[in-house]
Amino acid sequence: MTSTHPTPAPVPPPAPAADPPRSAAVSARVLTAFADLAPLGARGEEYSVDFGPAVLAALTVAADGPRTPPAPAPRAVAAWLRQLRQGCTHPGLFGWGLGGYLLGLRTAAAAWPRLGGLADTAYRELAACSGRWRTEGLAWCDYDLVTGTAGSLLALAADPACTRRDVAHAVGHLTALCADADLRRLRVGRYKDEEMRGWNHDRVNSGAAHGAAGVATALCRAADATGLTPEIAASLEHVASWYLTRYEAGTRSVVTWPPAGGLTHLPSRPLTWCYGTPGIAWALWETGRVLDDAPLREFALHAATSFLRGYDEEADHPDLSLCHGQAGLALVCDAFHRHAGLAGAAALRDRLVARLLERLDEVTDLAARDGTLLTGATGACAALLTLESGASGDRSWLAAFGLR
Repeated sequence: MTSTHPTPAPVPPPAPAADPPRSAAVSARVLTAFADLAPLGARGEEYSVDFGPAVLAALTVAADGPRTPPAPAPRAVAAWLRQLRQGCTHPGLFGWGLGGYLLGLRTAAAAWPRLGGLADTAYRELAACSGRWRTEGLAWCDYDLVTGTAGSLLALAADPACTRRDVAHAVGHLTALCADADLRRLRVGRYKDEEMRGWNHDRVNSGAAHGAAGVATALCRAADATGLTPEIAASLEHVASWYLTRYEAGTRSVVTWPPAGGLTHLPSRPLTWCYGTPGIAWALWETGRVLDDAPLREFALHAATSFLRGYDEEADHPDLSLCHGQAGLALVCDAFHRHAGLAGAAALRDRLVARLLERLDEVTDLAARDGTLLTGATGACAALLTLESGASGDRSWLAAFGLR
């Protein structure tokens, strides 16, 4: 019997899974190095570890798609959790900071859902933390993004459980420090005569990592999460005014600022996320967005554009890191491209990513010395995986740098 029905077309075979990003293999080596080097039953040095391994492990699992999770990822998370048993030493983000461990647990819970319960506990502890932050004789840990109040606030504001009550203490502390137009209460009262930090004594730091720019990004995130209050608005206006009255045209006509108020010399170090134009311009753009201040946003874009035009890798010699290197610059450029539509930002981002991909062997070598998110190999790899994934990847961890 002959059938009159047409023969159905053969079902095409499923498309092969896309190859993982080029940086995925290096990320696996970096995670392996962390797991191998993490001390057993003891706490490492204060800044020898942060939440970078948890972030990178989760991003590596996501990049691997439907395949079996790469073995180094769960092994690295297990080693990181063993370190976490030793407890946190402060409520901030980096080093042994509770805020950082909250972000790490939340990020890793996307791959290992059972960690969500630990993240909930960390959130409750951080929200209840009174944060013994000084209001006079400040050290960086009394306010900044790295180990201070701004970092704690960024972690809380990024959490889906965030309420205004949970951030009230941190917001109140930072807005009190920014209550004067000259930011006098943000003057650093420590480090006098220190070789590395003495320049900051009795001055307001201008950087994103340790300065007023980091405070501004944290207050912006609090406003996004819980609403703009008169106190936050006034503080952001004071910070913006402080920067608008202190900028200069530096090398290659880049709009920039001295490392701290009152200093007459411009930065000799490369302009990166932590100090100088990129991080400050982003903080000002975010401040202008939250305040709905179009002239401030335009100035921020002007400053950022001057950096895009003046960037010179041969002259600046940026390293690989998020804090003061190519990885952090690439993420700042990506933020300006995605959220501000800044012409030229995507081009420099892609150029920086290409350069990082050329230096993957250096990233592997860095893992033996520094496996942190802030200054080490997990940060460089996390930036690459996030940028290579485009809009589809998990970007929540960027809150640690005031980015989106």
